[in-house]
Amino acid sequence: MAKVCYCADDFAMNAEISDAIIQLIEQGTLQATSCMTQSDLWETAAAKLKPFSDQVDVGLHLNLTHAFASGNTVFSLPMLILRAWSSSLNRELITQCIEEQWDLFVSVMGKHPDFIDGHQHIHQFPFIRDILLQLLKEKKFTGWIRNLQHPIDLPHYRFKTRVLSALGSNSLAKACQTYHFNQNDQFAGIYDFKQTDYGELNQYWLAHAKDHLLIMCHPALAESNDQDPIQHARIQEYEYFSSDQFQLDCQQYGIQLTRLGAMQ
Repeated sequence: MAKVCYCADDFAMNAEISDAIIQLIEQGTLQATSCMTQSDLWETAAAKLKPFSDQVDVGLHLNLTHAFASGNTVFSLPMLILRAWSSSLNRELITQCIEEQWDLFVSVMGKHPDFIDGHQHIHQFPFIRDILLQLLKEKKFTGWIRNLQHPIDLPHYRFKTRVLSALGSNSLAKACQTYHFNQNDQFAGIYDFKQTDYGELNQYWLAHAKDHLLIMCHPALAESNDQDPIQHARIQEYEYFSSDQFQLDCQQYGIQLTRLGAMQ
């Protein structure tokens, strides 16, 4: 029986996402969620999440590419990649951005994050990961960090999966070993967010699951007003996770849903 952790990204990005995540936690479908603390909705959404913080891992979804109304520092993803690999980012600015998001999490949740990951996986980029890991060392962080080093390749999405894995996962893994930070072993959840049979994708991931598999997901109850480019995919994910088929698939493939923090 493989132990698998489902983690919903983007908590607090909008109400439709946060409410879907809370419902799926209540149903026992999700074992983790990562939070966007720069959102104006963060404190309100976190109040709903707090009662579940002992039964799921609650993490920080480090963000440098999504703009909020508060006017946070934002780069386009291509520009961030270019600057990260050319070491042309401002160290003081990146440090400040990470510290602010960390402090917003701690001030509202009253504890350190159980884990760290990144919006569009930016936490594994060079320069950014160095600053992040040094900060986590100073904070005496004891949680886990998401890693894409060993992804489950879906045949139609193999190129995207390998590109995302190549954007720093090996270097992140080595650095985490040096700092003695825990990570997931396997990773899944990568596809193109277009209209598809999401249940079929999930069945493929479960069929190839081993212990310490982390599956990233992005559910939402309905469309939002913030022009979210993947909102249709979010809805189809939510519908699958809310269905009897999800529970049947977990039974068929011998899956034990478990918090990743409890597997360490």
